[in-house]
Amino acid sequence: MPDSPVIMPASVTHQAPSPPPPEALARYVIERPDGHNRPSPDNEWLLTTGNGGFAMGTASGVNRRKYHALLIASLRPPVDRLSCLASLDECLIFADAGGRETHRVYLSARRYVSGVLDPHGPDYLERFEKEPLTARWIYNVHGVELVKELTLAWRRNACAVRYSLRSPAGRNLRLLVEPRVTLRDFHAVNTNTDTSRLTVNVRGGTMTVATGGHNLELRCDHAVATAAPSWTRDVLLELERERHQEAVEHLFNPGTLDIQLPEADPAGWQRFEIVAALAPEKADALLVRDGERRRHRANIRRAFADGKPALEPLLPLIDAADDFLVQRTVDGVQLTTVLAGYPWFSDWGRDTMIALPGLLLSTGRFAEAFYTLKAFAHHAKDGLIPNVFDDYGGPPQYNTADASLWFLHACREYLNASGDRRGLEASLLPACHQIIERHEAGTHFGIRMDPDDGLIESGDPTTQLTWMDAKRDGVVFTPRHGKPVEVNALWHHGLRSIAELIEHSDPARAARYSALASRAAESFRLKFWHARESRLNDCLQRNAAGEWTPTPQVRPNQIFAASLEFSPLDQSQRRAVVDCVRRSLLTDRGLRTLAPNDPGYCPRFEGDMTSRDRAYHNGTVWPWLIGPYAEALLRADGFSARARAEARAALQPLLDFLREGCLGQIAEVYDAEPPRRPQGCLAQAWSVAEVLRVGALILG
Repeated sequence: MPDSPVIMPASVTHQAPSPPPPEALARYVIERPDGHNRPSPDNEWLLTTGNGGFAMGTASGVNRRKYHALLIASLRPPVDRLSCLASLDECLIFADAGGRETHRVYLSARRYVSGVLDPHGPDYLERFEKEPLTARWIYNVHGVELVKELTLAWRRNACAVRYSLRSPAGRNLRLLVEPRVTLRDFHAVNTNTDTSRLTVNVRGGTMTVATGGHNLELRCDHAVATAAPSWTRDVLLELERERHQEAVEHLFNPGTLDIQLPEADPAGWQRFEIVAALAPEKADALLVRDGERRRHRANIRRAFADGKPALEPLLPLIDAADDFLVQRTVDGVQLTTVLAGYPWFSDWGRDTMIALPGLLLSTGRFAEAFYTLKAFAHHAKDGLIPNVFDDYGGPPQYNTADASLWFLHACREYLNASGDRRGLEASLLPACHQIIERHEAGTHFGIRMDPDDGLIESGDPTTQLTWMDAKRDGVVFTPRHGKPVEVNALWHHGLRSIAELIEHSDPARAARYSALASRAAESFRLKFWHARESRLNDCLQRNAAGEWTPTPQVRPNQIFAASLEFSPLDQSQRRAVVDCVRRSLLTDRGLRTLAPNDPGYCPRFEGDMTSRDRAYHNGTVWPWLIGPYAEALLRADGFSARARAEARAALQPLLDFLREGCLGQIAEVYDAEPPRRPQGCLAQAWSVAEVLRVGALILG
């Protein structure tokens, strides 16, 4: 038996009863090649609603995370998320010619604390298919074909599961569907089996489950609903156990939907659907219309690759990118923002600014890019943009030394891509000036320009203000207080960028910014350059005597000084930095966060949360860093054909890995050493964004 499933090209797969529309270019198919190897539980899938809600699970149908569900709603888009419906469990009931039941086949499956997998639905699963907006399971049960398709409503807390069933002539069948309901915070597991706290109401083909002020409605026009409350106890969520999280859950069974199979169509298929919606939505099939969203994505694809066949390998990333773009209401206005990653992140300022050029500018979504930048500009406070919005709607947090400098970079990229100088000057430039002037004068968290050298310093041993921000129980695992290299590369780049933008409208201020940049560049080369090893030091920190001294680690943060257009380095230094990173940090999934010969190097991202946080930036590979690495390659060699070829070779493995892990997505991190398993968030915004952005730069 093969160790892993085979990913088959769409051209050789069995034709599903409802063929995908021509817009569904990114299609991932997992098929058993020998009659034994079923879709693996290691292959995950993701569908999103566009408002922060989502569905997630495995190709085999076995839920392995607390985040696996057919519907996770967003109560305060895009946050405050509620797991609603873990699964719909199907039971095919076979009867003889006289109508007497002969046997039952259950198509569901779950792992229990005992280790037992039951029922054995995956035994009948022939194939799993993932398209941009649909997850599809295709079963064959003793000659009976059953296709199950999940689609989410767009920007609504609702989903539809569409069924197509075809059986041999004369076969006497019934189908029962049993919902497994969660109705809990999506970060939690349900351990309370007090049935009295839940209310079940049925009427015709509609079933409503209520608890804690939440109401989930399930409706099927071809069913008779029966209330029969019970519990499925001691379900094991294996991947939560690996993460040392609560891993045992009890699922609520409100009753059954007895399907009255409709008449078959000319091809012999009997079709119906079950719609689930969280109040105030209604379980009406009309809510689950996705034609608009399909057309929207198709238009973006066409705009991206029109007349540019070289860009076609990047088209699957258009669908991946769209999953992270969600709506947030700011002062009563709907604005676009970026969810950092699924399943558990909300919209982070740093991640949004880094991801914006790839997700929105590379794809021509300029209006959404503008409103995203405007939303963060609106929240700028004392020269800082928010680091993270609270998952439950509380006030934003500002604990970041780099997000605001990434904002400066994103504003310049927005103008270069869109040409919208009027919008930038009216809505974004005031925040840019605020950021520069407050960094110069000093702001929160010790963030300030050192008057002695013009470089930015920040934080203290208790803070974690850069993207390498792991901290647990008071321990900062990657202490980078002081003067981090990428913060100062961004400071120089930001000063040059804004000076360029205003050189005609405000020449005096532009000249002052340019003078600050020149001083920062001179200090940067003097203090960060490691002449003996021809690389950059990662951070400058004060020693006991109060002197600034470099930290010894070889880290990827130096690559930004070589990748940003306005670099403080000369061309030979750019090339040396690229050589160092290529030699010590490059892998086929991105860049390691620490060189393997360092005593603090962690080869695996595993164990409890403390162990994972320790490894997070001490070796663990981050795919998003392939973007600045590839751009640095191009800039160091003048965008030569040789540099383009090398950059494309570095990028290609991540395009290939779209068919692994979470299908069609790129993970947050990978283990530092082979086999490099996907870890962290299974779908990460800046991982997708940077591959898309730099791919367009290389191939366009």
